[in-house]
Amino acid sequence: MGRNLLKDQVAIITGAGQGLGQVVAREFAEEGAKVALIEINPQTCAETEKELKDKGYPVLAYPISVTDMQAYRAVVEDVIQKWSRIDILVNNAAIAIYGTILEDNYGDWRKQLEVNLDGYYIGVKSVVPYMVKQNYGRIINVSSIQGFASSGMCGAYNASKGGIIAFTKSLAVELAPYNIVANVVAPGFMHTPMSFIDGVDETTTEEFLTWYVGKRKVPMARTGYPEDVSGTVVFLASDYCRYMTGQVLIVDGGLTSTF
Repeated sequence: MGRNLLKDQVAIITGAGQGLGQVVAREFAEEGAKVALIEINPQTCAETEKELKDKGYPVLAYPISVTDMQAYRAVVEDVIQKWSRIDILVNNAAIAIYGTILEDNYGDWRKQLEVNLDGYYIGVKSVVPYMVKQNYGRIINVSSIQGFASSGMCGAYNASKGGIIAFTKSLAVELAPYNIVANVVAPGFMHTPMSFIDGVDETTTEEFLTWYVGKRKVPMARTGYPEDVSGTVVFLASDYCRYMTGQVLIVDGGLTSTF
């Protein structure tokens, strides 16, 4: 049950058709926000829109790619026209293509950086002018613990997630004079559609259950779920987060605290 932490706020959430983005959209709506969904998959975008509308929440849905600057700017203009302001941007959409430096190719490298890093830039570039005008804004960028530690096999993904952290710190410095804060959420293992690699859920493998759970490499001894992370995003979007900017909040069950 929401506490109206985001009452009358207008939020744009990317990758909102599944996983963390979908759960964040749901919780934002429960907390009183008007929610604009950006999701490249038209089907999951429509399903999330229907779920929220059926519950009586104000929602707009835009099945576009975050890499399409023209389409993204049209979305922002439409949100402004309908709801007059944009208070919160949650950059969450991402892709991962696995392979070592010996196996991958430049096309896959570019594709991941285009979605995971360029898409964040396009979102911020499109939204920030309106936040500046209203002298208020919350930017929450979803990174990963892979942005500063690596399991291997995902160099481009890691590079994009590390770039998100550096980009956010720059935004925090540049936008503070306009009462806009920018922070990062860095999840660890999380059971979402992205946790499936070659059709196998990495959070259910023998290695994960033996090492990360059984031997408590993850001290909480389980994988995370979007609902374990979404509350952190709600906090960063709320008025409780008014003097914290440029920070990285790690939500990983204690994984990065262990040897």
